[in-house]
Amino acid sequence: MSKRALAAAFVLLSPLVSGAGASAQAHFAPAVKSSSSSPSVTLNGAGANSIDPFFESVFYAYHKANPKVTINYDPAGSSVGVSEIQAQTVDFGDSEIPMSAKDLAKANGTVLQVPVDLGGVAISYNVPGAPKDLKLDGPTLAAIFEGKITVWNSPVLEAETGVNNLPALPIIPVHRADNSGPSWDVDAYLIQTSQEWASMLRTNTPSKAWPVLTWGVGEQLNSGVASYIAQTPGAIGYVEYGYALKAGFANAAIKNLSGNYIIPSEPSLAKAGINSKNLSATDFSIVNSPGPTTYPLANFSWTLLYQKQSNVAKGEALKALFEYVVTKGQSEAGALGYAPLPANVQQLAISTLSQLEGPNGKPLP
Repeated sequence: MSKRALAAAFVLLSPLVSGAGASAQAHFAPAVKSSSSSPSVTLNGAGANSIDPFFESVFYAYHKANPKVTINYDPAGSSVGVSEIQAQTVDFGDSEIPMSAKDLAKANGTVLQVPVDLGGVAISYNVPGAPKDLKLDGPTLAAIFEGKITVWNSPVLEAETGVNNLPALPIIPVHRADNSGPSWDVDAYLIQTSQEWASMLRTNTPSKAWPVLTWGVGEQLNSGVASYIAQTPGAIGYVEYGYALKAGFANAAIKNLSGNYIIPSEPSLAKAGINSKNLSATDFSIVNSPGPTTYPLANFSWTLLYQKQSNVAKGEALKALFEYVVTKGQSEAGALGYAPLPANVQQLAISTLSQLEGPNGKPLP
């Protein structure tokens, strides 16, 4: 693992500040898999910042039940998860957007991509006096991020939100400065719902790099965007719903494919997950999925593992850990701003994990 990752890694040896550890102990039976004769194992991972609240809680619970397995996770962003799994400097990576064929070609062997959580991107805002759940559609949101709507009391916003007393406060759009899954999701939604946005970009292909750098403020990671929104009256930005929930943000109700305005929540994210019947690492988007109560900015997160493990003990520990994450660990999802994996996605995850091999090429038990 890189020096940066080691410095930022979350070592699961003490109770969590957020209290998630206590919650985990209440929900999980201590089904300890390790025995007195099994070796102690340390698993190092890096990747998506968006999944960190979920991983933090579930990894803590797993370590409590399996004290010989210590898990360090550096939530440095999806691009770091991809690059460090390619370089084999971590035991597992994580990315909201699965590795592309180009990404996979740079890896040192076959990489398995395992869906591990169902989350979503909130459009959060800090507008003193404004109600929660402001209604926003694609064209209006695009105009905000393009800099075409610059004050909160704009007649365009009044017409869209139905609120006529928003303050005369400058709008400060906040985007991710690093490559990220949330940028991809919001870009994908705007491409689908705003003809002007798609025309401006001259592409129908979403990007992990935010495409409009001439307007607004860029911040690193979900944590950076969330911090800026919290501290800046007039700010609006996109952030993983788990972070928005923890911060107590006001979140916009976003217009979905059915024409309804829906806020992010466990039920509305779960509705998006229902549309993942043929989910795969090459067919992964559930942005703007159908359904009257579906939240349109939902996504899955993917853990990255080398199929052939060079160390049997680590390989077995990785398999056991992520089998737990995609099964019992899902009971932590709702309280943290995620939704449990749908049954078909859970089965996809389990079947993918069954492909893990030891150094001799034989399946791990």
